[in-house]
Amino acid sequence: MHAFILATSLYLAATPKAPGQLTIEVKPANCVVMVDGKKKGTGAKPLVVKLPAGRHVVRVTHKGDAHEEDVVVKSGEKKTWKWTFEDDGAPAPKKDTENADAEKPSEAAPVEGDKADPDLPK
Repeated sequence: MHAFILATSLYLAATPKAPGQLTIEVKPANCVVMVDGKKKGTGAKPLVVKLPAGRHVVRVTHKGDAHEEDVVVKSGEKKTWKWTFEDDGAPAPKKDTENADAEKPSEAAPVEGDKADPDLPK
């Protein structure tokens, strides 16, 4: 009986484990995605990568910025990893500098002879 248990244990240990599946979703679309040092694609669409069980390094780069993270994938597991760079490359909204003073409330000096409105709080 011990021989059977030992043989089964050895068989299971030698049997290759099913790979895991890592779906990577990054933004913006022109990000470059690398897993374990190998380029896998861009952020244009979700990437589905089959990986052996274990720890993997996911690295995303965009316009000189980078983010790197260790991700553990288990045998047979389906996992999703997401990252979004805050600066998506869109131009910042322009501030209306011509009318900047118009936004400030004017503080006109009281003119002699003006009467205060009796309905307004003091």
